[in-house]
This record gives sequence, C-alpha cells and structure tokens, in this order.
Amino acid sequence: MKRYKGMTLRFMIGVLVLVSALLTAIVGGYSAFSSTRNSLALNHLENNYQYAKKISSETHILLTSMQENMNFIANNAQEQTLTQKETDLLLQANKQYFNSIFFADSNRVIQQVSPTGSGLAVGTQLTSEVSIEAVELKKPFISDPYLATSGRLILLVSSPVFDKEGTYKGFVGGTIYLEEDNVLSNMLNEHFYGNGSYVYVVDRQGHLIFHPNKKRINEFVSGNAIIQKVISGKSSFEQTKNSLGTEYFTGYSYEKSSGWGIVSQTPVSVLKEPLNKLIVSMIMQGLPFLLFILLIAFGVSFIISKPLYQLAKFSEDAIADNKTAPLDRPIIRSRVYEVRQLAHHIHNHFDQLNSENRIDGLTGIANRKTFEQVMQGWIESQLPFCLILLDIDHFKKVNDTYGHVKGDEVLVFTASIMQKFSRVEDVCFRFGGEEFGILVKTGNMETAASLAERLRSEIETSKSPTGGAVTISLGIAVYPENAGQSTEVIEKADFALYQSKADGRNKTTIYAD
Repeated sequence: MKRYKGMTLRFMIGVLVLVSALLTAIVGGYSAFSSTRNSLALNHLENNYQYAKKISSETHILLTSMQENMNFIANNAQEQTLTQKETDLLLQANKQYFNSIFFADSNRVIQQVSPTGSGLAVGTQLTSEVSIEAVELKKPFISDPYLATSGRLILLVSSPVFDKEGTYKGFVGGTIYLEEDNVLSNMLNEHFYGNGSYVYVVDRQGHLIFHPNKKRINEFVSGNAIIQKVISGKSSFEQTKNSLGTEYFTGYSYEKSSGWGIVSQTPVSVLKEPLNKLIVSMIMQGLPFLLFILLIAFGVSFIISKPLYQLAKFSEDAIADNKTAPLDRPIIRSRVYEVRQLAHHIHNHFDQLNSENRIDGLTGIANRKTFEQVMQGWIESQLPFCLILLDIDHFKKVNDTYGHVKGDEVLVFTASIMQKFSRVEDVCFRFGGEEFGILVKTGNMETAASLAERLRSEIETSKSPTGGAVTISLGIAVYPENAGQSTEVIEKADFALYQSKADGRNKTTIYAD
C-alpha cells in the first residue's frame, strides 16, 4: 500500500492562485460593468472639473493681460493726444487681444478709432449703456456683452484717461467681437474635442459669451441649473441633462474677477465604446489572465515603479546639481492618475523655483544671477550692448530717516520707473542693495545715454514714497568698445557710476578710457 505523500507546496500555490483567479474573475465579471462605469464617470467628472478650473485660470490671466494693456494705452493717452497712426500701431501691438481700439472723450465722442472700417467713426457719440457706465465709473472695467452702434455683439475692456492734473479726459476701449474670431474663441476653441466634449462661457447675467456654435452667442441660458450655480460663485462637478435630454459629465468653475462661469462637459455616451470594449476584453482575455497572472503583476508593479523612480531620480539630480529646472526632464507617459498628477506638480514646482531664482523678490525685476546669465549669453553671441549701473543717492539716509520699510518702497519705486522707461528688449535688474542696472540690448552709447538721462530726470522730478524726491547717479559702459569680458564691463560701468558720485551725484557718466 502506497503512502499518501500529500500535495506539494507548488501544487497548493497553483491551486490557490487558480481558485483565487477564478473567484476574482467570477466576482469581477459580475461587478465589472457597473464599477467600471462608475469609475469612468467619476474620472470624466473630475477631469472636466479640473479642466474648467484650468480654463478659468487661463481666462483670468487673459483678462488681466487685456486690462493691463488697456491701462497702458490709457497712460499713453494721458501723456499726449493719440494720433491715428499711434492708434493703428496700438491696435497692431494688441491685435491678439482686441478687434478694435478707440478713444472717446468725456462726452463719449470718438476721437480716434482703429481700424477705421470697424463701424465707428471719429466724431460719433457713443450712446450705449456700457459707454455711459464707463464715463460714470471712471475706472477700469470689463463689460457684459452688448449690441454696439456698429451692430456687432461685443465685449468692452476700458480704462479711464486723466490728464496730469487729474482731470477726467475720457476713456480708451478695446472691443472683442463675440460673433467673430476673437481672443476668447481662439483660446477656447483649442479645447473642443471630437468625442463631443466642449467648453462654453457665460457672463454674470447668464448670457453665452463663448460657445462652439456661434449662433448661440448671447443666448440667455440662466434657466440651466448648472448656469445658476456657476454664476452664483460655485465651482464643482456633477452629471447633468440638457433641455434635449442629453446627459453630460459636467465640471464648472467660477472666475471671480469677471464673474464669468466656465463650463466643461463630456457626453455620457462616451462611456459606451470603452464599456463595450471592456466586455469583449473580459471574455477574450480571461484564460490568458489565469496563466500569466504573475507576469501581469510584475508588469503592473513595473509600470507603477518606473515613473516613480524617474521622478525620484530627477528630483535627486536636480538638487545635487543645484538646479531648479533641469533640461533633461523625464517624459512620464504613465496611465496611473496619481503618477501623472505627481509628475505634473513636480514639474510645476521646479518651474516655480526656476522663476523665483531669476526674479528679485522685492522689486519684481531680474536679479543679479539673471543679469549675469543674460550678459554672458550676449557676450558669447558677440551681441553689442550697453550696461547702465545706477545707485540711489544717500539711500542710507533714507533708511535712517524713514525706516527700512519706506526704504524698500523707494527701491520698488525706482524699479517701476526703470521698467517704464526701458525698451521691451532691455533687461532691468537689481544688482544688490540700492544699486540697479539696465542692459541695453544692441544699443549704442547715444541710446543708453538718452535712456539714462530720461530715467535720472524722471526720478529726480517724481514724488517718491518718502514724500519728497530722491536722486540717482548713473554710469555707462559699452561692450565691446570699453571691455571684452563681463567682469570688465561691470567694472567700467561701476567706475563711471562712482565718478558720477564723486562729481556731486545726480549725474550720468559715460566711461572713457
């Protein structure tokens, strides 16, 4: 009689794995359809919510930029009367934002308009409620959609114009043609997808500002429950049904500065195809799953661990090399939601650190490190430039008399005037303490000297945060005429700066061998 040896461990593990897999397949097959549908539905809801928040942020940045540009135009109109040529140039510079730009006086009479064929003409008095509101408010604002005298449905971004004595002169306005191609539609059309997903925007009253179907622009849709929630200031996501009975996964976000509501939605029908594929996949792949369960487990762990290792190595190398944003960033293509989110936030974090590493925290202009990098790059490219170094005269006395907080305000005041007078291609920077500088790109000595003198005169005649005027001393050096190395250029400009101080301060000195 043979002795019963029992089952081997390998057999028991095999049976255990097989039974477990069978039970998992049975239970999973029973619940896979509903659970997968719920998971996909939640994923679409969250994605649309996050997407609506992202578009809300981009819209806020866009509106802020448009308002700032209009404020800049208003400041130009304060200094001098705009000519038709200047108005055309301003529109050309801002054509990515506005369809037309105009200046109206305090009686709402058009003084300048570009383009001239926009439906408005010089001498025309604006009669819309929005133009009346712009004159009454006397402050920057973004209007709700309205029908202009030209017959177009538009949004108005306006900014008041005051003369140097503070007398109200009128306002400048930039218009967006809602029913035509515009900055808003160009931005949001990028977010229209072939699966039926799309984004639309409503104003605070419940009128459509943007919709893929332009025929619906300005349609009043506040009867929609989602619209009521978003224009009341709420941001969330939920599954909804429109007036035609179509169900959507909807995410919505409130944009505070304008009161607009951004809604991103995907039709529920998009689940039909992946769910059908899931059923077929379960049937076709059931048996191979039983045979290769260990291999699959290894593959899953590899899929999860590989991108996490890449991110960890990326962070370690970046810190070890003392870099805030290495160029060789890992490309993460993981299907795992958490891994994608982690990669996204790590990249954003390093971008933020890189930005903070380049900007002076107090004044908001470039710091010394950025200045040195830019100057060295220009020298390596053999690009001629001028370096203006400037120093606030008697700054220690300002700190001793008014305190360091007021001294910081003087530094910010000085930096803001530097940015105002420098060109777009120039680089303003804080060299250290009360010393600043401007890199004048491809500028000759005359260009730099003119800029320096205008800056010196403006600061001398402007009222500083101390209540009185402050003065600056400046020194100028030219590359490559005065020096061939970055340190030499700085030394020559610094020498000229201290010559200005030695000659009584509040002066500009050009370095001469």
